[in-house]
Amino acid sequence: MARDPRAHWQELATAVEYGRAALRVGLWESEELLVARYFRTPDRLLEVGCGGGRVALGLLQRGYLDVTATDFSPAMVEVARGVLEEARTGWGGRVEQQDATALTYPDAGFDGVIYAFNGLMCLPDAAHRARALRSIHRVLRPGGLFLGSGADREKGALAGHWAQQADGEQPGDRWHETSTSPVFMHSSTEAETHAELHAAGFEVLTSPLSTELAAESAEVRAFCGETRFYVARKVNGSAGPAS
Repeated sequence: MARDPRAHWQELATAVEYGRAALRVGLWESEELLVARYFRTPDRLLEVGCGGGRVALGLLQRGYLDVTATDFSPAMVEVARGVLEEARTGWGGRVEQQDATALTYPDAGFDGVIYAFNGLMCLPDAAHRARALRSIHRVLRPGGLFLGSGADREKGALAGHWAQQADGEQPGDRWHETSTSPVFMHSSTEAETHAELHAAGFEVLTSPLSTELAAESAEVRAFCGETRFYVARKVNGSAGPAS
């Protein structure tokens, strides 16, 4: 019987782990640098795949107060609401349940969309990634910015690790053991993700490795290792329906 790539994220134990990370790890220095460079504090920001609320909490604490944090998993939504509400009364109400591949928000309603910590790469396959990027494109205003990240199996210190492949798997597709349950994640190449963003109607502005931006703390390195960021701008025109 095939494993469900979404199951890991719907487990309460996994959500609790990510809620703890929201408090223990917080925003990475590399994330904070890119957020400050590309977003203004008045911007209307949408986070998809918010997990336990780590990025949303960091944004709110830094004055980005028009933030909507979303996740498809009810367990993640529950934990993220608790983390944000504990930080400040009312912040928990900024967390909503949404599927990144089929967002229900109006067209062109956000200045920026963030899909942090390999979130896009945890979707089941390329077709799901394409639907998510088209859905994100639709809800961004013209010229709005997307910030995401993904493990790189071709370049960087961990490329050899990510390039390891089981027989019969698609290039970059792997299951990994975690403290709670196995998790599926795709590791891409820079060219591959550039092509996926372009097909969805984006212009890539930059795609640095996290290690090229900052020397992260030991806590952050243990949590996330090395990842590649993608900052892309919505170009005018439609990317097509997210179906």
